[in-house]
Amino acid sequence: MKVEDFAYQVAVRTIELLEQEQHYKVSDEHRKQILQKILQEVPQIIKKATAK
Repeated sequence: MKVEDFAYQVAVRTIELLEQEQHYKVSDEHRKQILQKILQEVPQIIKKATAK
């Protein structure tokens, strides 16, 4: 599994949990924007995680 695939699945699950547990509603358009942004930020997220 590629890191990008993993990051995407984590983001999808986070949105699902917010909707189920906190009764948030994320529109399809916002969902797409958020998931795209997460994929774009994967290199920075990895750099941040390995800096600790």
